[in-house]
Amino acid sequence: MATADVRADRDALVEMITGAWKTRVIGEGVRFGIFDLLTNGAKSADSLAKAVGVDEDGIKRLLRGLAVLGLLRHEPDDCFALTPLGACLRRETPDSLNGFAGHWAGRMWESFAGIGHSFQTGEASAPSGPEHFVSVQADPAQSDVFNRAMAEGSLRIGRALAKSYDFSGIARLRDVGGGYGALLVGPLEANPHLAGDIYDLPSLADNALRYLSEQGLDGRVDYLGGSFFDHVPPGADCLLLKYILHDWNDAKCLTILQHCRVALGKGRLLIIERIVPDTVSEKDVEVIRGDLTMLTVGGKERTEADYHSLLGQAGLVISRILPIDGVFSLIEARVA
Repeated sequence: MATADVRADRDALVEMITGAWKTRVIGEGVRFGIFDLLTNGAKSADSLAKAVGVDEDGIKRLLRGLAVLGLLRHEPDDCFALTPLGACLRRETPDSLNGFAGHWAGRMWESFAGIGHSFQTGEASAPSGPEHFVSVQADPAQSDVFNRAMAEGSLRIGRALAKSYDFSGIARLRDVGGGYGALLVGPLEANPHLAGDIYDLPSLADNALRYLSEQGLDGRVDYLGGSFFDHVPPGADCLLLKYILHDWNDAKCLTILQHCRVALGKGRLLIIERIVPDTVSEKDVEVIRGDLTMLTVGGKERTEADYHSLLGQAGLVISRILPIDGVFSLIEARVA
């Protein structure tokens, strides 16, 4: 029995060590549009190769890789069909992970390549900083992959937020640094009285409003162009910051928070982040994965004590912290 246990542990460790291949294979399947091409039924490797414009042997090997991961089903005559799991990677499927997969096979893959330098120095090892964000958003292809990846997660979290937080006393929500504004979808769906707006770089406006139109929010969301490093405009009862503070070091976070404080007046600030527990275990894999990801770009996940200190320095006080969607927390703050 002990020998079987050792073998099982070893096999599990091999899966951890070799896990990189899965990220790249799934990412290439997304890049070639395989999951969307199989929406209406099985296709042969040959027909898929012609549709994508790539080598038949190469695409067949990719398809076999996706099949052993359970994302496709390998049928006779080298035909491949979509499985229910693989359908989650279709671009238009509800709760799609298409953008997330592309993001991890691209920008995140490159970020982790230099993480050894970050461990040694504590410094970012991948392109980062406000200027880098601007350059990513200025590139239409990179921008859409990044913002769709963020929107996929924000859509789910926003709907969880709508179930756990009372928006009845709020008239206008502002998603600060909100990208496509997916976080607003849940609260606005659940609260017909609410209006919303996004405050982010001007270059995202058209795609953001198009995305929100697809979500059925035509006319309920405005777009304000600007940078939270310069200022945050007043006019909203409640500001949302999701996955913003973890992108930046404490100094940059203070700048963002101070601009939010000026804009708030008597309103509220809702921050959505993962919180690092004081002692971690295997169940905390998501927040620690996020922390290592942020290390490569100069950011960090923080403990509850870190957030009390950071917001206090910005002239804000935390009024409560609520759990959301399992691994996320809602930090409600007001002007001190």
